[in-house]
Amino acid sequence: MTEDEIKEFFSRLEEKKPEVKKVQFPELVPPPGLERLKIGFDYLEKIIVSVEAQLGQATLKIKDILGLAEGSVIELDRAAGESADLLVNQQRFARGEVVVIGNNFGIRIDSIYEAGKM
Repeated sequence: MTEDEIKEFFSRLEEKKPEVKKVQFPELVPPPGLERLKIGFDYLEKIIVSVEAQLGQATLKIKDILGLAEGSVIELDRAAGESADLLVNQQRFARGEVVVIGNNFGIRIDSIYEAGKM
């Protein structure tokens, strides 16, 4: 393109300036019946969740699993005495120390994870 052609091209662009319109959005209003969906805290107390304590993990071959018997030991990826993870509905929720209460094991919670930072 020559310089004159370039100038002519830009002059045509300036003549065809696009019209800009302000967008008008409708007012946001809650859907009808929303007030019926308010749930009291008492309702949450009745929800059942799964709680698990995860002492560690191991990866085994099928032949090793088939060879397991009473008294077999599976080495986990955590050291003895290390904290255990507490899972709620299969999501990490907290970390704690394994304790013995009578003939049962328990978890003394040391820390609760922040949502999204586990």
